[in-house]
Amino acid sequence: MTLSEPTGLESFHTFVGKQLASEAAVLMSPEEALALWRQEQDTLVAIHEGLADVAAGRMRSLEEFDRDFRKRHRIEGTA
Repeated sequence: MTLSEPTGLESFHTFVGKQLASEAAVLMSPEEALALWRQEQDTLVAIHEGLADVAAGRMRSLEEFDRDFRKRHRIEGTA
């Protein structure tokens, strides 16, 4: 049995169900729930893109990043 990615509507339905189960939902408008869901979806997309970059070797070490960052922002010394 293969599980497929939920559709946007299914994902939103699940998200709203979880929100309604929390006490915070009492204070949330439908527009706020939609905005929060969209923010969560954007975060998930960014995570998936980052994982794909790592899997494809499109990354650099922390040391390399730190060196370049310090040089670009004229920060002296090492961590």
